[in-house]
This record gives sequence, C-alpha cells and structure tokens, in this order.
Amino acid sequence: MTYMLRLCATAALLAAGANCLAADRIGNAAENNLDVPSEQGIMVGFPPAPENLITLQNQGGPRFVRWSIMHSASNFPTARVSRGTNSISPLPQGRPLDVESIQTRDDNGNPISMREFYRRTGLDAMLVLYQGRVVFERYLGDMRPTTLHGMFSCTKSLVGTLAATLAYEGKLDLSAPARRYVPELAASALGGATLQQLLDMRANYRFGDDIHQSGSVQRIFHQALGVMPRPKDYNGPDGAYALLMSAQPAGEHGTGPFRYDNGSTQALGWVMQRATGKSMSQLFSERFWSPLGAEQDADMVLDVKKAEWTAAGMSANLRDLARFGEMMRLDGVFNGKRIVPSEIVADIRKGGDKAAFAASPSGPSRPGGSYHNQWWINHDAYDSYNCAGHYGQRVWIAPKGEAVIVQLSTDLGEASAQEPLRQRTYRAIVEALRRTAGNPATR
Repeated sequence: MTYMLRLCATAALLAAGANCLAADRIGNAAENNLDVPSEQGIMVGFPPAPENLITLQNQGGPRFVRWSIMHSASNFPTARVSRGTNSISPLPQGRPLDVESIQTRDDNGNPISMREFYRRTGLDAMLVLYQGRVVFERYLGDMRPTTLHGMFSCTKSLVGTLAATLAYEGKLDLSAPARRYVPELAASALGGATLQQLLDMRANYRFGDDIHQSGSVQRIFHQALGVMPRPKDYNGPDGAYALLMSAQPAGEHGTGPFRYDNGSTQALGWVMQRATGKSMSQLFSERFWSPLGAEQDADMVLDVKKAEWTAAGMSANLRDLARFGEMMRLDGVFNGKRIVPSEIVADIRKGGDKAAFAASPSGPSRPGGSYHNQWWINHDAYDSYNCAGHYGQRVWIAPKGEAVIVQLSTDLGEASAQEPLRQRTYRAIVEALRRTAGNPATR
C-alpha cells in the first residue's frame, strides 16, 4: 500500500472510531459564542469578497486571526516538517470522559461550565489523553482533525528539548557562549549568553529601544521577520539573522528576573543549525515527527529571507501534538521507542530558578512556577509542566496524573489573563479522570 493510501485509510479509521471522538463538533457558532470564519464569509468564494480577503496587513486583526492561525501556509512561505515514511502510531481510544459535565471555577471561585471555559479561552480544539488513551477530543468551528493549527511559542519547547538532547549527545556545550557556534554573533549581546542562559530565558539584551515584556507582542521582532506589517518608513533589521546580530546589552546575563524573549530561542535555532548542518524543519522531522509516527507533516513559517521562524513558527495537528506530549510524559518513550533521553525529561521537570521567575511579570499568573529549557514548570501536585503559545496554545503534561491535555485556541485577550483558569481546568479534568481510574475501560 502506498504512503498516501495508507494515510487516507488510517485517517478514515481514526475519524470513524468507536466513540467518534475525532468527528464531534459542539453545536453552532451562536450556541458557543464562536467566531467561525467560514460562517462569516472569510476567504469563502472564488474569489472571496474584498472585505473577506486575508492580506498581510489584516491577517492579525481580530476578525481574521482565527482563519490565519489555521492557515499559516496560506499567509507565509513555509518549510515542511516531514513525518517521513514510518507507519502512523496509533492513539488508542479509552472510555470517553464527559468533560463538558465538569465544572471549573473562575478567578473569584465561582463555578463555570466547560462551554464557558471554551468561550473565555477561545477554544478551537482539545484532546485529553489518560494513561495513553484518548478519552476526549473536540473540534469547534472550522477546526478539523487534519487542520494544521499555529503552535506559536509552543515551538520553543521542541527547540529546548532538541537543544538539551544535542548537548546530551555531546554535539553542544550548554556552558558555551552562542558566539562559539555562530561567530556572526560576536558583536551582538546575544553572542555572549551561554546556551543554557538562552534556554532558561536568563539572557539580558534588547532590540533597538525595546526590552520585551512577557505577555506582550514583540513588535520589532515580528516586523524584522516580516510576519507583521512594517511601517512605510521602516529601516530596522531585515530578517531574523540581521535582527539577532543587532541585539544590544541590557544587563549582565544570568542576573535579574526571568525575561522572556523570542530572540533567545531564535538564536538557539541558529546555533543548532550551525552545529548540525541541518535546518530546524529537518531536525524536527528526524528527531520528533518521524520517530513519533505522526499522522501529518507539520509546517515551519519562513521569514522574509527564508530563514525558519524558530521561536514560534510551527503549525501541527492536534493529535500529533498529543503524541509529542505523551512521549514527554513517558520520559522520552513513545510506542515503545526511545526518542528523548530520560535524563533530559527528568531535568526539565526539575524546573528552573523560582525566585527569578517570581520576580518577573510572569510570576503572578503562575505562582510557584519556573522556566527551564524552554518549558513552563508548574511545580504542582501532578508535577505538571507545559509549553505555552500565543493565543492560548498549550500542551499540558501531568506525569503524576497520567494525563496529557492539548488545547489549541484563538484567545484574543491579554496573554496571561486566562492562565490561572486554564491550570484549574486542566487539574479538574485530571481529578475527574482519577475518580474513574478504577474502571478498567479507562486503562
């Protein structure tokens, strides 16, 4: 059977599974307070009406951003993260969990329904794995099981896991400054930061007059890459490489609060490309997507100079992100195959500098948390940790809860505003799962 026939057959079986979880959509737009692009006429028709046409200038606007998040390859050039030719790894079905009967609580302690959670967090899709089995899967609005949804800064956690793995293999020295691998960074403030400082967001630098604050859109970064419109009089860096070389000092590296910045991850990508002689899309394919037995290829957005947007440019489907999360929950093993060294996963779970994190703008929305190797560590009863991407992308991994929750969203609110609600809701789901743990059908 050819690859394409095998893929189509597998997709059909998945979509028509016993519980029909993958095909289940919840009501209509009015019922769920969703902005559904197709129902609004956005990019509908041949050609679409002028007011419904997506352009570089409007693709990030409130009315158009949900369509854009689901169609990055229509807005920008992309590189393919190939799934290779391996068979698709199954995601077995477990006993369905009635997630929508669960009540969560808002920041004031008032109970709210899951559908209200969907609305507040701009949910596009969610999948819950318990003990490696799919117990809940939902697609709302225009989302489908085959949609490649923007991951944004969840891309960073793949970068961090890969960098730590390359160091474990002796291909990188995390105590070395970035300029050892990329001499072009010798005159840049980024060049003097060690790879570990870049991994933990403890490098202090700025682009122009901007010192990025976590939770805000880093306009100068996005304009340099060309993924955000540039003003007519723009004279800043042209592309990611030029931007990284322009970084100016903003204090001694490794001191002060945790300081989240896209440049750290973008620099790590440049380092890994130089150290391996491979693109990030090729590395992600060889190290993750192919050995995981992913269902679909993923995409990496390219900037104006055709450099990969390492910090936030990946799009993937819901189920493949669940495979990656389950691999991390199982200490680097998936479908019986070792993909990431267990030592790397154990080190991530230990977390980073809690005091530096608490002193940062990220501290209030994640009390008791830390950041390490491009992962957000929650230090809770479930030993949970997660990636976090703009507009509410999450892969939440709870080793002590035996669960992985993937949420893909278009949350247009302030980046950290709903984080406490998300964390409470994920824990409520795990608590509901644990109440049913005695039933063999959930195993």
